[in-house]
Amino acid sequence: MHSTAVANKPSYILAIETSGQSCSVALAEGEQIIAEYWLDEPNVHDRMLGVLAQRLLRDTATDITTIRAVAVSAGPGSFTGLRIGFAFAKGLCFATGSAFITVPTLDACAYATVPVAMHLPNCDIAAITPAHDNLHFLRHYSAHGEPLTDVELLPEAAIEKRLTTQTIVCGPGATAFRRGIHIPGLQRLAARFIARAAANMLAQGVTTDPTTAAPLYIEEFTPRQRIALSDTT
Repeated sequence: MHSTAVANKPSYILAIETSGQSCSVALAEGEQIIAEYWLDEPNVHDRMLGVLAQRLLRDTATDITTIRAVAVSAGPGSFTGLRIGFAFAKGLCFATGSAFITVPTLDACAYATVPVAMHLPNCDIAAITPAHDNLHFLRHYSAHGEPLTDVELLPEAAIEKRLTTQTIVCGPGATAFRRGIHIPGLQRLAARFIARAAANMLAQGVTTDPTTAAPLYIEEFTPRQRIALSDTT
Protein backbone atom coordinates (compact mmCIF):
# COMPACT_ATOMS: atom_id res chain seq x y z
CA MET A 1 0.00 0.00 0.00
CA HIS A 2 1.20 3.54 -0.75
CA SER A 3 1.61 5.60 2.40
CA THR A 4 1.67 9.09 0.89
CA ALA A 5 -0.03 11.61 3.17
CA VAL A 6 -3.01 13.02 1.30
CA ALA A 7 -5.37 13.99 4.12
CA ASN A 8 -4.97 17.73 3.59
CA LYS A 9 -5.69 17.69 -0.15
CA PRO A 10 -9.11 18.00 -1.85
CA SER A 11 -10.63 14.79 -3.14
CA TYR A 12 -9.57 15.48 -6.73
CA ILE A 13 -8.72 12.44 -8.82
CA LEU A 14 -6.98 12.62 -12.17
CA ALA A 15 -7.89 9.46 -14.10
CA ILE A 16 -6.10 8.06 -17.14
CA GLU A 17 -7.35 5.54 -19.70
CA THR A 18 -4.82 4.26 -22.26
CA SER A 19 -5.50 0.52 -22.22
CA GLY A 20 -7.37 0.54 -25.52
CA GLN A 21 -7.68 2.60 -28.69
CA SER A 22 -9.07 5.67 -26.93
CA CYS A 23 -6.80 7.99 -25.02
CA SER A 24 -8.73 9.83 -22.33
CA VAL A 25 -8.29 11.71 -19.08
CA ALA A 26 -10.87 12.78 -16.52
CA LEU A 27 -10.93 14.98 -13.45
CA ALA A 28 -13.27 14.03 -10.62
CA GLU A 29 -14.07 15.10 -7.10
CA GLY A 30 -15.16 11.91 -5.43
CA GLU A 31 -17.37 10.18 -8.00
CA GLN A 32 -18.54 13.49 -9.47
CA ILE A 33 -16.94 13.98 -12.88
CA ILE A 34 -15.76 17.55 -13.41
CA ALA A 35 -14.46 17.13 -16.94
CA GLU A 36 -13.29 14.47 -19.39
CA TYR A 37 -11.22 14.81 -22.56
CA TRP A 38 -10.68 11.93 -24.93
CA LEU A 39 -9.47 11.05 -28.41
CA ASP A 40 -10.81 7.96 -30.14
CA GLU A 41 -7.81 7.60 -32.40
CA PRO A 42 -5.22 4.77 -32.36
CA ASN A 43 -1.51 5.22 -31.70
CA VAL A 44 -1.65 8.71 -30.18
CA HIS A 45 -1.20 7.87 -26.50
CA ASP A 46 2.51 8.68 -26.37
CA ARG A 47 2.17 12.17 -27.84
CA MET A 48 -1.33 13.17 -26.72
CA LEU A 49 -1.74 11.90 -23.14
CA GLY A 50 0.31 14.74 -21.68
CA VAL A 51 -1.44 17.26 -23.92
CA LEU A 52 -4.90 16.12 -22.84
CA ALA A 53 -3.96 16.14 -19.15
CA GLN A 54 -2.47 19.63 -19.42
CA ARG A 55 -5.54 20.98 -21.22
CA LEU A 56 -7.86 19.37 -18.71
CA LEU A 57 -6.11 20.94 -15.73
CA ARG A 58 -5.82 24.30 -17.47
CA ASP A 59 -9.44 24.45 -18.61
CA THR A 60 -10.73 23.50 -15.15
CA ALA A 61 -8.28 25.90 -13.43
CA THR A 62 -6.94 23.00 -11.39
CA ASP A 63 -3.48 23.19 -9.86
CA ILE A 64 -1.67 19.86 -10.21
CA THR A 65 -0.65 20.12 -6.55
CA THR A 66 -4.31 19.83 -5.50
CA ILE A 67 -4.66 16.38 -7.08
CA ARG A 68 -5.17 13.90 -4.25
CA ALA A 69 -4.77 10.79 -6.39
CA VAL A 70 -3.79 9.75 -9.89
CA ALA A 71 -5.70 6.70 -11.14
CA VAL A 72 -4.71 4.65 -14.14
CA SER A 73 -6.45 1.92 -16.10
CA ALA A 74 -4.45 -1.18 -15.18
CA GLY A 75 -5.49 -3.58 -17.91
CA PRO A 76 -5.81 -6.01 -19.45
CA GLY A 77 -5.40 -4.23 -22.74
CA SER A 78 -2.80 -2.85 -25.10
CA PHE A 79 0.75 -3.57 -23.91
CA THR A 80 2.06 -0.28 -25.25
CA GLY A 81 -0.91 1.75 -24.08
CA LEU A 82 -0.70 0.36 -20.55
CA ARG A 83 3.03 1.11 -20.32
CA ILE A 84 2.47 4.69 -21.45
CA GLY A 85 -0.36 5.23 -18.97
CA PHE A 86 1.59 3.76 -16.06
CA ALA A 87 4.74 5.73 -16.83
CA PHE A 88 2.81 9.00 -17.04
CA ALA A 89 0.77 8.34 -13.88
CA LYS A 90 3.80 7.28 -11.87
CA GLY A 91 5.69 10.38 -12.96
CA LEU A 92 2.87 12.60 -11.71
CA CYS A 93 2.73 10.78 -8.38
CA PHE A 94 6.48 11.02 -7.82
CA ALA A 95 6.43 14.71 -8.71
CA THR A 96 3.40 15.72 -6.64
CA GLY A 97 3.18 13.16 -3.84
CA SER A 98 -0.33 12.20 -4.95
CA ALA A 99 -1.63 8.74 -4.15
CA PHE A 100 -1.40 6.16 -6.94
CA ILE A 101 -4.43 3.99 -7.75
CA THR A 102 -4.40 1.15 -10.27
CA VAL A 103 -7.91 0.26 -11.46
CA PRO A 104 -8.41 -3.06 -13.28
CA THR A 105 -9.97 -2.05 -16.57
CA LEU A 106 -12.77 -4.63 -16.63
CA ASP A 107 -13.62 -3.87 -12.99
CA ALA A 108 -14.07 -0.20 -13.93
CA CYS A 109 -16.44 -1.13 -16.76
CA ALA A 110 -18.46 -3.34 -14.42
CA TYR A 111 -18.56 -0.67 -11.71
CA ALA A 112 -20.01 1.78 -14.23
CA THR A 113 -22.67 -0.78 -15.13
CA VAL A 114 -23.86 -1.49 -11.58
CA PRO A 115 -26.39 1.42 -11.40
CA VAL A 116 -28.15 -0.06 -14.44
CA ALA A 117 -27.88 -3.66 -13.25
CA MET A 118 -29.49 -2.81 -9.93
CA HIS A 119 -32.72 -1.94 -11.75
CA LEU A 120 -32.91 -5.19 -13.72
CA PRO A 121 -34.06 -8.46 -12.12
CA ASN A 122 -31.77 -11.51 -12.03
CA CYS A 123 -29.08 -10.00 -14.22
CA ASP A 124 -25.32 -10.37 -14.27
CA ILE A 125 -22.55 -8.35 -15.92
CA ALA A 126 -19.99 -9.41 -18.52
CA ALA A 127 -17.15 -6.93 -19.09
CA ILE A 128 -15.32 -7.55 -22.36
CA THR A 129 -12.40 -5.87 -24.09
CA PRO A 130 -10.68 -6.95 -27.34
CA ALA A 131 -7.29 -8.61 -27.20
CA HIS A 132 -6.03 -9.68 -30.61
CA ASP A 133 -7.05 -11.86 -33.53
CA ASN A 134 -10.42 -13.40 -32.53
CA LEU A 135 -9.75 -13.25 -28.79
CA HIS A 136 -11.26 -11.09 -26.05
CA PHE A 137 -10.65 -10.58 -22.34
CA LEU A 138 -13.74 -11.47 -20.31
CA ARG A 139 -14.76 -11.26 -16.67
CA HIS A 140 -18.21 -11.95 -15.18
CA TYR A 141 -19.67 -9.98 -12.27
CA SER A 142 -22.79 -10.00 -10.14
CA ALA A 143 -25.32 -7.18 -10.47
CA HIS A 144 -23.52 -5.55 -7.53
CA GLY A 145 -20.20 -5.56 -9.39
CA GLU A 146 -18.65 -8.42 -7.42
CA PRO A 147 -16.29 -10.55 -9.55
CA LEU A 148 -17.64 -14.04 -10.22
CA THR A 149 -14.71 -15.28 -12.32
CA ASP A 150 -11.09 -14.51 -13.01
CA VAL A 151 -10.15 -12.59 -16.16
CA GLU A 152 -10.12 -15.02 -19.08
CA LEU A 153 -8.79 -14.77 -22.62
CA LEU A 154 -11.29 -16.51 -24.88
CA PRO A 155 -12.38 -16.71 -28.53
CA GLU A 156 -15.62 -15.00 -29.52
CA ALA A 157 -17.56 -18.23 -29.95
CA ALA A 158 -16.80 -19.36 -26.40
CA ILE A 159 -17.84 -16.01 -24.95
CA GLU A 160 -21.07 -15.91 -26.97
CA LYS A 161 -22.13 -19.22 -25.41
CA ARG A 162 -21.68 -17.79 -21.91
CA LEU A 163 -23.89 -14.76 -22.45
CA THR A 164 -27.59 -15.00 -21.59
CA THR A 165 -30.57 -12.75 -22.16
CA GLN A 166 -30.04 -11.47 -18.60
CA THR A 167 -26.37 -10.55 -19.06
CA ILE A 168 -25.49 -6.88 -19.39
CA VAL A 169 -22.56 -6.79 -21.80
CA CYS A 170 -20.23 -3.83 -21.26
CA GLY A 171 -16.78 -2.70 -22.35
CA PRO A 172 -15.37 -2.00 -25.83
CA GLY A 173 -15.64 -5.66 -26.83
CA ALA A 174 -19.40 -5.77 -26.25
CA THR A 175 -20.33 -4.83 -29.82
CA ALA A 176 -18.81 -8.06 -31.16
CA PHE A 177 -21.57 -10.12 -29.55
CA ARG A 178 -25.26 -10.59 -30.31
CA ARG A 179 -26.58 -12.01 -27.06
CA GLY A 180 -27.12 -10.12 -23.84
CA ILE A 181 -28.34 -6.66 -22.89
CA HIS A 182 -26.46 -3.94 -24.76
CA ILE A 183 -26.31 -0.35 -23.49
CA PRO A 184 -24.38 1.93 -25.92
CA GLY A 185 -23.00 4.29 -23.28
CA LEU A 186 -21.25 1.41 -21.54
CA GLN A 187 -19.65 -0.08 -24.66
CA ARG A 188 -16.41 1.87 -24.53
CA LEU A 189 -13.41 2.55 -22.34
CA ALA A 190 -13.53 5.92 -20.62
CA ALA A 191 -11.40 7.73 -18.07
CA ARG A 192 -14.58 8.64 -16.19
CA PHE A 193 -15.13 4.93 -15.48
CA ILE A 194 -11.62 4.75 -14.05
CA ALA A 195 -12.23 7.90 -11.98
CA ARG A 196 -15.43 6.63 -10.37
CA ALA A 197 -14.01 3.23 -9.55
CA ALA A 198 -10.88 4.92 -8.16
CA ALA A 199 -12.99 7.18 -5.95
CA ASN A 200 -14.61 4.11 -4.44
CA MET A 201 -11.19 2.51 -3.89
CA LEU A 202 -9.77 5.69 -2.36
CA ALA A 203 -12.70 5.92 0.04
CA GLN A 204 -11.78 2.43 1.22
CA GLY A 205 -8.11 3.37 1.57
CA VAL A 206 -7.00 1.23 -1.36
CA THR A 207 -3.94 2.68 -3.09
CA THR A 208 -0.84 1.20 -4.70
CA ASP A 209 2.90 1.71 -4.29
CA PRO A 210 3.99 3.35 -7.58
CA THR A 211 7.51 1.95 -7.24
CA THR A 212 6.31 -1.63 -7.64
CA ALA A 213 3.01 -1.30 -9.54
CA ALA A 214 2.73 -3.06 -12.90
CA PRO A 215 -0.08 -3.43 -15.46
CA LEU A 216 -2.33 -6.49 -15.55
CA TYR A 217 -1.11 -7.94 -18.81
CA ILE A 218 -2.78 -11.39 -18.29
CA GLU A 219 -0.81 -12.85 -21.20
CA GLU A 220 2.85 -12.59 -22.15
CA PHE A 221 3.81 -10.03 -24.77
CA THR A 222 4.78 -11.61 -28.09
CA PRO A 223 6.15 -9.15 -30.66
CA ARG A 224 4.83 -9.61 -34.16
CA GLN A 225 7.45 -9.91 -36.88
CA ARG A 226 7.10 -7.97 -40.07
CA ILE A 227 7.55 -9.99 -43.23
CA ALA A 228 10.05 -8.39 -45.60
CA LEU A 229 9.11 -8.22 -49.25
CA SER A 230 12.15 -10.34 -50.09
CA ASP A 231 10.72 -13.15 -47.92
CA THR A 232 7.61 -13.40 -50.05
CA THR A 233 9.30 -13.62 -53.41
